[in-house]
Amino acid sequence: MLTKHLSLIFLAALMALPPALSAQDSQETPPTGFGAFSTQGSVSVGGRFTDVKGYQPMYQQLFDLQPGVRLMDFNVFGEAKEGTNPFADSYSLMMSNLGGDPFPTAQFSVTKNKLYDFRVNWRQAYYYWNQNDNVILPIAAASNGLSYGLTSNHNWATVRKFGSADLTLHATDHLRFNFDYYRTTDTGATFPTASPDFLDSPGYWGSYARANPFPLYAPINDDTNRFTGRVDYTYHTWTFHYTLGYQTFTSNIDASNTSSPELSINPAASSVAAPLSSFSWTDYRRLTTPVSDFSFVGKPLSSLEWRGGYIYYRYQGPVSFDQSFSGIAPDSTGAPAPYAVTQSVRGSVTESDNLVNQGFTYNIKDWWSVNVDYRYSRMTSQGIGTFNSLFNATTPATGQDNIIWRNGLSDLDVTMDLTPIGTLILRPGVHLMKSDVESLEDGVADPATTLRTNTVWPEISVGYEPSKKFSIRGDLHSFTNGASYTAITPHTQVGGRAVIQFQPIPKLSFDDELNITNNKLIDTNYRSNFHGNTATLSYALNERFSIFAGFSYESFYAQGDIVYLRGTPPLNDFLTDQEINRVWQGGVEVKPTRRFGMRLSGNYVRSTGLGQISGEPPAYGPMTWPLVTGTVFYDVPKAGRFSVDLQRTYYIEQIVTVNNFSANLLTIRWTRDF
Repeated sequence: MLTKHLSLIFLAALMALPPALSAQDSQETPPTGFGAFSTQGSVSVGGRFTDVKGYQPMYQQLFDLQPGVRLMDFNVFGEAKEGTNPFADSYSLMMSNLGGDPFPTAQFSVTKNKLYDFRVNWRQAYYYWNQNDNVILPIAAASNGLSYGLTSNHNWATVRKFGSADLTLHATDHLRFNFDYYRTTDTGATFPTASPDFLDSPGYWGSYARANPFPLYAPINDDTNRFTGRVDYTYHTWTFHYTLGYQTFTSNIDASNTSSPELSINPAASSVAAPLSSFSWTDYRRLTTPVSDFSFVGKPLSSLEWRGGYIYYRYQGPVSFDQSFSGIAPDSTGAPAPYAVTQSVRGSVTESDNLVNQGFTYNIKDWWSVNVDYRYSRMTSQGIGTFNSLFNATTPATGQDNIIWRNGLSDLDVTMDLTPIGTLILRPGVHLMKSDVESLEDGVADPATTLRTNTVWPEISVGYEPSKKFSIRGDLHSFTNGASYTAITPHTQVGGRAVIQFQPIPKLSFDDELNITNNKLIDTNYRSNFHGNTATLSYALNERFSIFAGFSYESFYAQGDIVYLRGTPPLNDFLTDQEINRVWQGGVEVKPTRRFGMRLSGNYVRSTGLGQISGEPPAYGPMTWPLVTGTVFYDVPKAGRFSVDLQRTYYIEQIVTVNNFSANLLTIRWTRDF
């Protein structure tokens, strides 16, 4: 068993290393000459071994740490003596987690003082989600005799890459030019669900579409490219910034059914008499926009600061959508009948964004200042398209739509900074917001999606530090909306936050943070409450011994009425979601000698509560997830540091037990300074 072998290796390392400890003093690695640069850095390489039992996709979702050789870290820094290198004064290269870990990064920079700065950044992120959908839940058996419960059936395995190159030229001490390129891509496999619905479908079709979502395979491929140039100018107490550029966005989705014939994921409605034979869905968008961003800050008077800015975007481009599906579904009499549907959309979209902000800070007294900030944003999006659908080759439907959305948001903040005594800071204020959402179809306003909302948000923040040993800061706020746009847009919210720091002696510190938020919307019986507290205690005797412990508590409750309008008759249900999350943390680091050390840390997560719809058993509930990491390391003179990490974790769900897993990870690292 690999688990036993990992434990034996870890224990052997603990017992074998201490006798080999020497009393030699550690020696710092002198910088290495590299051309005209004095260079130093470090490299850390190693290998990881894993042993995972149970549902491995859940392990990938939470960790995604796979076995293999890794470049854990590589850092190099170089600096030239002043005047010795005409091209650069310093450079740096930093890389981490290369070789297969989920979040690798790389950064490179080179600088010539008062001439230029050049920086390149790259990072990659893997996203994985795959809950076990072959789960048996205690709900009514389906008409096909199966008792599998209804899960989301939404899975994905995608990778997002971010890259940028930034060059800043220092023309003078007051004038700089910047050129920037940014690119991000998103690719991979996704598995969503879709209901076979279409333009001008008959009334009886709604009940079938609502009750029968089918799983699809939908690989995605999108990218964003942004090119900008910026000018920064400083004149006395004024600074001005202007950015001009161009941005593109392209998205492709090509979805299809995962098998044929395919049954609905809904066990209460799925039937072998109503299978889906084929489903095809393609979606394409390409949007381009200019980029214009101007901002400034200055002091027209010694006691007055003035700031402001203006941002402009205008996205536009073509969109296309094609869909076809066929199978068997109930007809107008409820009898199974074959069907075939095709539909398509061809159109263009335009969205213009204008954002203006103005702000002032006036210092009335040394201990009293007033801040006023006003922001106005205006977004107008327009979609013009032609729609076509064909049902069973006999019921064509066509249409043209001109849909316009206008969103205007005015936001006024008025706050004061008061320091009546040196240890007390008060910041009272009020936020006033007005939101206008207007929706028009073919020039006619839609009252169901058009709404004006006025919001008042008073708030006060307090900071008090009577001594270096004790401080407290926090805030209280509430807001009231004049109208709610959705069924879960609260009408009122009351909340607050408090942070306490206590350090009775330099080696001992205690931190505690409290958060409370209560939301309510009476119209839809919506209510949510969040109460959370995090406390941490740490003690550092000296550089050879330190310890910490922490505990977090979160309580969340939400409820509300939900209405499904599609189909006959509509469904009306009551939804509740309640959770209590507790996290215990602890760790200790011991360094018996100058070269040998050990670390042990761990988290224990326990979540309880249920989420359910009235009349149905809960689909998720209590969960337990501990993680413990133990490390031993030894610094070998002139060779570097050798480290061994052993991690143990397991994950247990009380209701959906098929997601459970346990894992052991062994990582061996070598770190060398140069």
